[in-house]
This record gives sequence, C-alpha cells and structure tokens, in this order.
Amino acid sequence: MIGYGEGFLKPYRVIDLTDHRGLLAGHMLAQMGADVVQVEPEGGNIARQLPPFAPDWPEGEQSLFWATYTAGKRSIVADPEGDGALWERLLRSADILIESYTPREGRPFWLDPGALAERHPHLVHVSITPFGLEGPKHDWQDSEITLWAAGGPLWLTRGHDDRPLRISVPQAYLHAGATAVSAALIALTDRSRTGRGQHLDLAVVQTLPQCTLGAVLAEGVGHADFVPRRKAGDEHVVDLSGSGSITRKSKWMVSDGLAEMHLGIGPAAGPASNKLMTWMRDEGWFHPIFSDWDWSRLHEKIISREVSEADLDAVRAWVQSFLTARHKDELVGVAIERGVRIAPILTVADLAESAQFAARGFIETIDGPFGSYRMPGAFARGCPEGFVWPRPAPRLGEHDAEVRDEWLAGSRSPPSSAEAGDAIGRPLGKLKVLDLAWVVAGPLIGRTLADFGATVVRVESSRRVETARVMGPFPGGRYDVQQSALFETCNAGKLGLSLDLSKDAARDVVRDLVRWADVLVESFTPGQMAKWNLSYEELRAINPGLVMVSTSLSGQDGPNARYSGYGNHGAALSGFQYIVGAPDGPLVGPYGPYTDFVAPRFGLAVLLAALDYRRRTGKGCYLEVSQVEAGVQFLAPQIAAFSVTGEIQGAVGNRDALMAPHGVFRAAGDDQWIALAVENDGQWRDLAGLMGGEGLERDQRFATVQARREHLEEVEAIVEEWTASRDVQWLEESLRQCGIPAHRVQSIYGMDAVPQMRGREHLVRIAHPLSGVAMIEAAPFRLSRTPAHYDVCAPPYGRNNDRVLRGILGYGEDRLDALAAADVLL
Repeated sequence: MIGYGEGFLKPYRVIDLTDHRGLLAGHMLAQMGADVVQVEPEGGNIARQLPPFAPDWPEGEQSLFWATYTAGKRSIVADPEGDGALWERLLRSADILIESYTPREGRPFWLDPGALAERHPHLVHVSITPFGLEGPKHDWQDSEITLWAAGGPLWLTRGHDDRPLRISVPQAYLHAGATAVSAALIALTDRSRTGRGQHLDLAVVQTLPQCTLGAVLAEGVGHADFVPRRKAGDEHVVDLSGSGSITRKSKWMVSDGLAEMHLGIGPAAGPASNKLMTWMRDEGWFHPIFSDWDWSRLHEKIISREVSEADLDAVRAWVQSFLTARHKDELVGVAIERGVRIAPILTVADLAESAQFAARGFIETIDGPFGSYRMPGAFARGCPEGFVWPRPAPRLGEHDAEVRDEWLAGSRSPPSSAEAGDAIGRPLGKLKVLDLAWVVAGPLIGRTLADFGATVVRVESSRRVETARVMGPFPGGRYDVQQSALFETCNAGKLGLSLDLSKDAARDVVRDLVRWADVLVESFTPGQMAKWNLSYEELRAINPGLVMVSTSLSGQDGPNARYSGYGNHGAALSGFQYIVGAPDGPLVGPYGPYTDFVAPRFGLAVLLAALDYRRRTGKGCYLEVSQVEAGVQFLAPQIAAFSVTGEIQGAVGNRDALMAPHGVFRAAGDDQWIALAVENDGQWRDLAGLMGGEGLERDQRFATVQARREHLEEVEAIVEEWTASRDVQWLEESLRQCGIPAHRVQSIYGMDAVPQMRGREHLVRIAHPLSGVAMIEAAPFRLSRTPAHYDVCAPPYGRNNDRVLRGILGYGEDRLDALAAADVLL
C-alpha cells in the first residue's frame, strides 16, 4: 500500500478556473499537496454535466468525470465578472492560476496576461487553450475529436474500413492538463530563482503530435515513404519498433479474450520474437521453416525479398493457431519468465480486479457524500510524503467560508520581487541530470529538462542499440541509427556519454556522475539497477540529496514488476487497447506505444515537484512511475463508473455520449476526411441548413440530440453522403463559419506547413553533424519570460565523452587510459 503525507507542494495555493479542458491539472497539483480551489459560477462548472454518471446520486452531483478529476480540490462560488476586489485579494494570495478560457469565448477583463503580470508579478498564470493564444486558428471552435484530428494521431489510427478512429474516451484535454502541471512547476522553479512569476500559453493541439511517435517529423527529414499504416503494395515496409506502429497484426485471439503482441523484427525487437519461437517449440509447436528464423535479422531478408508477405501471413496464422488455446491470465507470466513481448488486453473490469494494482494499493476507494467510488490513487510511488490522501470531489461552493477565511485573512504574502535575481536566465539552468533512460517514456523527461536549461548527461552504448534509434523516420529514408528523428526529438539538448554498463568500470563512472548530479532518471527493467549495485539505497549513500526517478511498465513491485514490454503492451495492460475500434468492427487499439506518450507527463511533473520539495527541505527522494498506472489516470472516470454501476467502457468508434452527429466523414479526394462535432440542436439546424435540406431541418426524427442518437446510422449516412462530394478545405471553413467544431484529419505529411503549427514554431530545425539538419518537436507551451531553447541536436554515440569525463568529472589521463583499456567507452 502507498503511504500518504503532506505533499511535495503543501505551501502552494492554486486558483483553478478550468472546465473539462484543464481540470486534470488542478487534480494533479492537489494530489501533490497544493491547496487547489476550484472557482465555479453560480450554476456550477460545466464539467459537472459530463459522463459517465452515478445515476443514484443527486441531480447535479452525478458526474464521475467531476468526481475523479476534482478529487482533492475545494470549491467556492464566485462570478468571474463580479466583485473585482475579491478577485484581487484571491490572486494576491495565490501562487498559480490555471484557466481554460478560449479566445473565442472571451475572458474576464482582469485575466489579460500582461495586466495581470503587472498587478501580481509573483503569479504563475497558465492559459490552456485549444490552439494557443496566437496564430490563425487561435479562435477556432474546438472539440475533442477535432483537436485529435488537427494534432496528427487521428490520421494514424484506422478501422477496418480505413476510417480514422479516435480513442473512445476523450484524451486530448487530459494530455494538455497533465502537461500544464509541468509547465507551471518549471515557472514556479524560476520564481524561486527570480521572485517573479510569468504567463504560460499552452496549446492543446501541440501536446498531440507527441502521440504520433515521431511520425510528424517524417516529411521534414525527407522520409517520404514512412507510412505508419500499410496499403496495397507496401509488402516490404519493415517495422523495427517492437510496438506495432506499422505492423499488420498485433491483436491475437486467446481462449478468453485478446492479446497484444507485435512480431518484432530487427536488432532491438527481434530477440523477443525469437523467444516466442522457443516457447512454441517447448510446447511442441515446431515448423520446419519458421522455427529457425532469426527475427533479429529478418528485416534484411524482407528487404531483399527472400521473405515475402505471403510468408509473413503464414507465420502469423501459425502463431495464431498456437495462441488460441492460451489464457489471458497466463500471458504476463510467460512474458516475465521467457521474455516474450505479449500482454493481455484488459477491460476496466480487469483493471478493477488486477492483482498488480491490489498489491500496489493503486486503486483507492473514496467515500463521498453521496456514495463511495473507486479511482486511481497517486501517480508515483516511493516517497510517501509526496502525495496526500485524496478528499472527495467538492460539492458546489462547499468551501466558500473556509477558503475566504484562510485566503483573505491577509497573513500570507507573495514572494518579494525585491529579492529577484537574474530574470532572464533559464529556469533549470543549475540543474544537473544523469539520464539512463531508454526509448521514449523516460528520455522525454530529460528532454524537457534540457529545453529549459538543465545539463543532462545521457548514457548509452552502441553495443546495445537503443530502440528509438532504429525506429525512424530517417533523413532521406535511409536507415541510420545515428540519425533517427524519433531519437532526436526524445534526446535533443543532452550531452552524450558512451558507456557499456555491463562492465564494472563503467558503473564506477556512473557513481561519479551520481555524486555530481541532482537527478537520475532510469528505465531499466525493475531489479536491474540493484544487480549493478546502483540501487537508490546505494546511490543515496553517495549523494543524499539525489532525486531518482525510475520509470517502468508496471512499477517496481507487485507480481508484474519484472514484466518488460513497450508502450503498446502498456496500452493493453491499462485498458486502452480495448477502447479503440468501430462499433461493428474489430479492436484496433491506439496508435503505437500509447502509454509512452502519457507517462512522461506524470513523471516530469512529480520530478519537478520533488525538486521543489528538496529546495525547501534539503531532502532527496526516490520516485517510481508505472507507465501502466499513468495511463489508467486517463481512464479514471471509467474506473469509477465500473465501481458504481458495473459499466464496462468499450469501443464506440467516433461516436459520443452527448453529441450527434459526432465523427469522421469522407470528403472528396483520396484519403480526405473531415472530423466534426454537433454539440447541440442549434448546431444541427445550422448543419442541416448548410447541407441544403429544409425538410431535414424540420424532420422531427433529427430535431433533438436524443432523437438523432436513436437514428444515428441514418444521420451519419446523410452527413457522409453530403461530405463525400465536397472539398475538405471547403467543408472545414464552411462548418467553422456556421459555428460547428470541425477540422480536416491532418496527415502527418504536411504538418510543418500547417499555419498554426508553423506560426507557433512547433517543428524546429537544428544543426546535425551527420545529416546537416535535424527536426524535433518543440515544447507545447510558451513561457513569457524564460522560453525554451533548442540549440543542440541529440548526441551521436560518444559525442561528449571528453567533455563529460574531463570537464565534468575531472578525469586525468591515467583514468581515461584505464577506461579505454577496460573497453567501456563504446
């Protein structure tokens, strides 16, 4: 069971003015001890009306979306356009203000970022908006599905009819909310240095290209045929990822459900497929050809056409016949004991009964005023004082009196600007980080730290090729482990040190780096650091102030701790593979290693909070982040719904519980699609008018959202018949002018040419010693005073060996000669 304490962020006060577009941010801050006050209008926050619902609870209090993502907060009622003196006093007492007013909706006059900074220079002000506060789309209507379309991941996820599919539980605003926490804490760190707050402009749409696993970089680096979905004629496209991002088959039938497994190919992913063949042979399944394939080199035979697509189809059928008799509950054990990369596809019911979660005490029971419900607990472990026990979600205005008494008492003063230091430097300029993380989920933590000034030393060895290096896209489409765009975007700004950690002499260098570092981030299989005598207990003896973060798939303890896999397996174990697919089609699952896109947002947030705690207390700590548990945070309302009603969230395609029509519809031309969301009956009448049918506007079968949902297939057919003959740009603009949220499904190709992305400089070009120019993604938020810097590409092998060993560690010639003799600098 996890322990709870006062929280890393106990001293801080947060005003939360968000709706569903940012609610998670305040919840995460509250989990870490901040006093978060949700300020609501007289009628309550709109998020109180969002599903899923607890039908037996009082009207207005039934939303389990609200119950989960406001747990830990307090609520007061105040009119944002009302008592200006009250707002000024609240702002004077606050450290952080988070709001999600869109430019289209307008905002209270006192929320102008410039004026607010003048009146309250101590305040960290976070604005979460769909497209950012600037750019040609800054005032566009938004909805979950149109943002998913605009950001790239929708184009990559296809159903059986090639239609782009979203995840059936809204995700876009959750990515933004989790990112907002790290952004706020970076600004808060800078305030501790300068005494000054600043404004943060976070665009939801910019958080989503990260969910494409680097695919949005393909065109920019000239990898024209990097197509993450297969079409006829693509028989010799080779996926070396291990996460199934291009594979034809990753869902396998077992006796009691489905499993997720990619038949990995190549030096990084192929060994796991070899182990699958060994398992099958040990169970009596032998094939005269397939059993002897070396999957770590199979890509060479595919490219040379020695192995055909027909051969691969045959081996898939053979593997499927073997798996049909297996059971879901045996697969994790097989994966642990044999190294086979396979995972059961779990439902929310499976999650609620998970032995792994039970062993870690992850799912908590909250006793609310109207009944109990279950939801995910703390999103990191290892430091009990870092998180607080979650109080139930607040009733409307429940804490009016106590908040006014505490916040308006006048006894608390903001930090003095007179104590300010260098207001221009970089927020994390003094932070020193040792990065032992691999692939995506861990390295992205260090990447953001480097963006804002930290010195990050990344350790790896060319003897064990890192998976991100083999995945691409690659400049000109030419495979080169030194030039992978995915590796670049995960590791830009870092120093590179080549060390073979299998050797004792290399681990001695790591210990010296630990003496130097403030932070260590690692993502090895649980137990590996201890085998190397590099456990936190041993490293703390070297550096008591060290903050160490371990990120792994299932966590450091529990029966699944030693499970080793990729983010697509994390998506299976966290419930996401089960909720992507058309209502009448097979499960598709989210694109790529989905939990790799979620977990770093939580890992970075808790690390920054722990560093703030260390600054105030002098205490280092150990933190461990389970990528599966981080993913489940994004399904918290569905976990709660199962606990209250027994409802099991499934795949519903692009449909929505409250809006109709809501989906992705064909437009004229090859692979052209328009995503739209009709939010209310007025928008339906506008859409019907645009489609040109007076009879359609008056047809009572479609007059209300409930009626349209009862005739949904007919409604969708009518809409698609109209869209299919029209240009997607015309559709996008015409629907927008009618006030209907709509956006073309943006291809990964051409993302750099999208005016909004280009205007916000989301894709950044930096110099590279081999390719000339590399491309990376920028941070999805802008700090008004201390912006991110993107100066240095990711390190080729050993680029900074001399700088690290001589410059940072002060090694002389004798020590360097000894390391060379020990053959560890490769």
